[in-house]
Amino acid sequence: MKKNTMNYKPSEDCLTKTDWFRDSRIGAFMHFLPGDTDGATMVERFDVNALAEQLERMGAKYFIFTLGQNSGYFNAPNAVYDRITGYKPGERCAKRDLPLELFRSLSVKGIRLMLYLPCQTPNRDPKVQRAFGLSQGPKDQPISPAFAELWAEVIREWSKRYGDKVSGWWFDGGYEHIHFSEEIACIYADAVKCGNANAIVTFNPGVKLIRYTQAEDYTAGELADPFDVVPTSRWLNGSQWHVLTYMGKTWGARDVRYSTELWCQWALKVMSREGVITLDVGPGMNPEIPPIGSIDNKQAEQFRSIAQHIESAEQ
Repeated sequence: MKKNTMNYKPSEDCLTKTDWFRDSRIGAFMHFLPGDTDGATMVERFDVNALAEQLERMGAKYFIFTLGQNSGYFNAPNAVYDRITGYKPGERCAKRDLPLELFRSLSVKGIRLMLYLPCQTPNRDPKVQRAFGLSQGPKDQPISPAFAELWAEVIREWSKRYGDKVSGWWFDGGYEHIHFSEEIACIYADAVKCGNANAIVTFNPGVKLIRYTQAEDYTAGELADPFDVVPTSRWLNGSQWHVLTYMGKTWGARDVRYSTELWCQWALKVMSREGVITLDVGPGMNPEIPPIGSIDNKQAEQFRSIAQHIESAEQ
């Protein structure tokens, strides 16, 4: 995929669609990824109301939730996926519709829901790779527009079901080395917007913050160490400036790695230029320490302090 070096300006359409995102300032991301049948039982035990109450107290304005990733287990039903792969309902796609239940709990608190998907089928499930015409093996495989059209059928199933209940999408693994392209980005963007024309979308090129495709509305912005990266303006070559990083020692961790003071200092720099920050929080997955899906108290309190600091600075 060619580097995107043109000085794009945001379209009027992008301006309107991303205004709510810019105004949100800060949101939370959660990697909730069952890895086997035992893990999949955690979907049934996920306490959406407890999580929604936490997010409200934390001051999160939106919440990005994983539909699934590499293992092949998904947090929502999808009849198209079952048909293409040959899996029975409930074998890989959960019977419980967690995104739908999350929307119901979050929406009454004014918190928007966004969803995460990889740009290809689960790379730890050779049966699925074969069914979608990919090479088999436990790694990301090269993809093509023909593959993307088939994967987009699965995406449309979710997009149409959720409609405007889902405000945006974050696609992972759109790497150059797997032949991700503008054409593929457009195929996926069209798929998520068939259910909600106003949904915002982005595609992750890896650990960097760039405008990657013309099909994106905001930057994916995956960063491990974010404090030296701040926007010069709201827009990065036409994309809403946005960064995604983690609060703990790595993605999905439940500890805190930096002081609240450092987070707040950086957050204010980002907010002063109309950027958006998403912080990854770790889900509770221990059935002996409920509620399942809840955020560790230390992370929740630090997030709350950051959000309050941003809010105070804007008043």
